[in-house]
Amino acid sequence: MDIDFIPSGPAVLIEEEERVLFVADIHMGIEADLKAHGIYIKSRGKERVRRLMDCIKETDPDMLVILGDIKHRIPGTSWQELSELPYLFSNIRKLIPFYITPGNHDPGIEDFLRPDECLNKEGSILDQVGVMHGHTKPLKNLAGRLILCGHHHPALSLSDEVGIALRSPCYVIGELDNELFDNTDDIKNTRALLIPSFNELTGYGIEKTFRSPFSPISRALIINTAECLLPDGTYAGDLNSLICYDDIKKP
Repeated sequence: MDIDFIPSGPAVLIEEEERVLFVADIHMGIEADLKAHGIYIKSRGKERVRRLMDCIKETDPDMLVILGDIKHRIPGTSWQELSELPYLFSNIRKLIPFYITPGNHDPGIEDFLRPDECLNKEGSILDQVGVMHGHTKPLKNLAGRLILCGHHHPALSLSDEVGIALRSPCYVIGELDNELFDNTDDIKNTRALLIPSFNELTGYGIEKTFRSPFSPISRALIINTAECLLPDGTYAGDLNSLICYDDIKKP
């Protein structure tokens, strides 16, 4: 299995029997929600779609998989999403077949999709890897595989001795506790790859995610097996050190 990290996304290209491009958390319509909360930002929806199209053309995959949270508003669908979601999907269909794994922000997304474009939200297997959004407990048949998921919007901060920090989206990859699959003791080495958000306005610090995990996947991740990678795949450090996890255990 070949894995390439695409910094222009961020996105992941995995080649097994097919070349599959994965992105997560596009959050079309986020600007309308920010406006409702007093933050006024011009819609970047078309630029976001253009960036995705460029990513597809750059990598030339056989299919695209969007790992959930294509839309932003919950519940319901905003005026911005009603305009931008058809634009997103029509542009993708011109280039490539695609699938989505519905996320927690995606109620109603099926209204914009063909029936065969929507996968099981608890997880599916595509070309030997598990795929899901990450907000639900995965199905048992994903145990023992590499599971790609979104939902967590991982981002990290790196600082030097004078305090200068780099804030960047990141990937987190590590092993999952078998308790997640109800003690499938005969299956080992299930790994999760948490993919950063494609939406440039989102990001959630890894120290927050793993100090106060909010999903079945983040609760099951074995911290001392996990590593963080920058959007181009550069090794950024082990997760335990980056979140100072040992400090949590001290009285």
